[in-house]
Amino acid sequence: MRMPSAFTLAPLLALVVVPAGSAAHASGVEARQGPPQPATWSVALEPASGRVAAGGTLTAVVTVKIDEGWHVYAPDDANDGPRPVQITVVKNPVFTASGKMDAPEPEREMDQAFGQITSSYTDRAVFRLPVAAAKDANEGAHPLELDITFQACDGRLCLPSRVTRLKTSVIINK
Repeated sequence: MRMPSAFTLAPLLALVVVPAGSAAHASGVEARQGPPQPATWSVALEPASGRVAAGGTLTAVVTVKIDEGWHVYAPDDANDGPRPVQITVVKNPVFTASGKMDAPEPEREMDQAFGQITSSYTDRAVFRLPVAAAKDANEGAHPLELDITFQACDGRLCLPSRVTRLKTSVIINK
């Protein structure tokens, strides 16, 4: 009997690979969901047109929606244990952060897990980061990428800190 080659088996094996979060259970294969993801991040721009002159500034408005019972830690210098929210512009020749991030007033409470008072957000928070466009940037659309570093906890457990990348497009005018 002739054995099939790896090339003829590949399409059959591909049928078994199921992305996490899909309806895999319907076909009898159970997909592993992985750890919970209680924070959903999004980005908008001000001005809403997403247009800025070369050498000008605009604001990246980053919103986090947090699942009930969870919280993320505020960018507060007093936090000595949990990973606070940090928003950075991914290095590129067109955009750089242009000042301090504006963060909403957090809730402060004694966190038994860390043995200190921590600052955090529940439900939703909006952050504003000024972003400068390079003076020599070419006209047209350019990608703006932001890395959001954060840690989510629910009072019983803390997930490992993670980085989420947000992408949007900015139009440079001369």
